Amino acid sequence: MSIILEESIHAWMATNQTLREQITERATERFFAVFGHTDTTIQAQLERAATSARDEVFAALTADAVLDALPSAPTTAGAREALRSRWLSLTPAWGFPAPVTSPGLSAARLAIAAAVGSLLGMMVLGGLLNLGLGVRGVGMLIGGPGGAALAMYAVGRLTESKTLRRVLKTLLGVAWTADLLGAASFGLGALWGRLAGIGLLRRILVYAAAVSLLVFTRGGPQYDRRAYRNAVRDLIRQWVEVSAVLLGCLSAGPVETATDVVLDTDLARAIQDLHRSDTANLPVAAEALFLEARRMGLEGVSTPASFAQSSHAQQGFERPRLVWSPELEQHYRPFGLIEDGDTVIVEDVPVIQNGRILEKGRVRKQRS
Repeated sequence: MSIILEESIHAWMATNQTLREQITERATERFFAVFGHTDTTIQAQLERAATSARDEVFAALTADAVLDALPSAPTTAGAREALRSRWLSLTPAWGFPAPVTSPGLSAARLAIAAAVGSLLGMMVLGGLLNLGLGVRGVGMLIGGPGGAALAMYAVGRLTESKTLRRVLKTLLGVAWTADLLGAASFGLGALWGRLAGIGLLRRILVYAAAVSLLVFTRGGPQYDRRAYRNAVRDLIRQWVEVSAVLLGCLSAGPVETATDVVLDTDLARAIQDLHRSDTANLPVAAEALFLEARRMGLEGVSTPASFAQSSHAQQGFERPRLVWSPELEQHYRPFGLIEDGDTVIVEDVPVIQNGRILEKGRVRKQRS
């Protein structure tokens, strides 16, 4: 039986390979639609993008048409919803690494550097060859691309190297200080003037050019968007493949629907009374429902309900915070990566009846 089931799942996976590729592409687009294309990454933005991509995969992979094509397709709407719920509860949390950034220049600044370098290369090399050999055109032809390449390399090195920037700032500071002190202070100003061979006004222009170069090459965080997009797509593709196999395996097992569950008589009566109650009698009907729940051993409903408390108490309500430890895994399901000792916020409390955990609660890491 297991061999037949395995072969049927393999056949279903082969049939829906194109669909899974389409789901991967759509989920990748959803991820970057939320994540954006900026170079600054915010963790909350990354988590929202991951959630959006995961929702896209869930909606597409558990559509009715896909579920009906499973090897053991659910026969009723309730069975489909139960299968979706089981698949969603067993699917691991999605987590994407942040892109690796490094100091870099924008495309616009690189284009400006290439244009300026090309002009300077044509002027310098064209002038030199014109004076020496009388072939200005050849010099300009060679100096254009050569100057552009040297300019882009220079600004790139100056952007990446902290040592070069520090040396340039030091030289600029020493020269500027020497000009301010003048010849009266150790003769540094006169020495700098003689070494430079230019006047004060021109030296000021040199200072302005050096400062402009430092500002121009002050790059911000950049990352390879194409490489990061490919990495995200590969991760989503892996999760889609694993999720598809999980869905096929879950469809082979028995799925309990709501029609298979018989409610306690008194609990069913309390639910109906709550549904028929008007606004004035809602607290009384709700308390009767809570009383039946406590009678059946449901924990966590002994304290007064939130709607029965004052508005001031509701405003001061804060979600409980716990220190994560391996023991808490028996009661809570972590959302995202949580390590021992992390402070977590309780999003959903566990459902416990007579000491038995019917459904785990959910916690997320507190971001400082």
